[in-house]
Amino acid sequence: MTVKDLAKLTPSGYPAVSLLMPTHRTAPANQQDPIRLRNLLSEARRRLETDETVPRDVANQVYDEIADAAEHVDMRHTGEGLALFASPGQVHVRLLESPVQERVVIADTYEVRDVVADAARHHRYWALVLSEQPTRLWSGDGAELVEVHSHGFPFTHEGPGGLVGLPRDYGQEPSKHEAERHRQFFRDIATALTRIDNLDTRPVFVLGVERYLAYFAEEWGRPFAGTVAGNYDHAGAHEVYQLLGPRLAAYTTMQQVVALEALDASRGANRFASGLAEVWALARQGRGAHLLVEETYHTAAWVHEDHLHPPDQEPHQGAPHVLVDDAVDDIVESVARQGGEVTFVGDGSLAADERIALIVRY
Repeated sequence: MTVKDLAKLTPSGYPAVSLLMPTHRTAPANQQDPIRLRNLLSEARRRLETDETVPRDVANQVYDEIADAAEHVDMRHTGEGLALFASPGQVHVRLLESPVQERVVIADTYEVRDVVADAARHHRYWALVLSEQPTRLWSGDGAELVEVHSHGFPFTHEGPGGLVGLPRDYGQEPSKHEAERHRQFFRDIATALTRIDNLDTRPVFVLGVERYLAYFAEEWGRPFAGTVAGNYDHAGAHEVYQLLGPRLAAYTTMQQVVALEALDASRGANRFASGLAEVWALARQGRGAHLLVEETYHTAAWVHEDHLHPPDQEPHQGAPHVLVDDAVDDIVESVARQGGEVTFVGDGSLAADERIALIVRY
């Protein structure tokens, strides 16, 4: 799912269960993660069973869904956090690169703020490894890559010019026929990738020998986010990520430069805001077209009516107010939920804007 998809993630109905927990990448710390997950599942079950508004069969169904999803999570290979969401007939799992506060929430909506902010801070992409035997597609999420087995992937060129030799009746110019068979093969790959990318749009990185890169470029018709020339038919997830590392970094830098240039243009048109309080107010109004945030910027804040106050400026006790643990993540979710773009930029890039800026729609 894209950042916008996550922000708009809607449960099928009540109860909507959100289970979030911090995880650990390495031993011995990660040895406690399965125990903590079981404890949180027990808490979710207790909460479902004691909620008088939830029929017993619905409570059992939702618990079974989230417990089954948890059973399939490999706790030996996680990031910094885990999020499980379930409602009747629906379940979602997300491994996070950012730590989260441990909690179980049962409500009308999912607790997606941390997941949305994590997705915005970390980059998802497609990595396509071109080959006749076979072409493989990897779903990249930071350093984690998972091979795609759908929409025809992995693709093997089995027809004439591929695993099968060209028949004798192909005439005096078999090379032309072989080239056309290759074009059809890569055309089929481009069609399949287009269908996948339409469901979850991401930058596309392509690896393969120069001849295959040229064939696929003709059929894809759009710029690649980056390419790596060479034969990587048997490369695994770790090797693919190592090969893409410099290209991913270059692409991220380019995206940040483009976003900062757009911000400068919006200043001239007087269509921008800066500073936490002003950006928070405009984001809540749905006016955020493109949010820019420094990568390590986090801060708590007091919410009082329609105003935001620094954590050291608590409103007087007579006024209703609440302390949010990270106002930045709240803004990220709000902008994404209402269809805006979010770009994290290097620390110091927004020093003149108090570390956060917003290009507004009007």
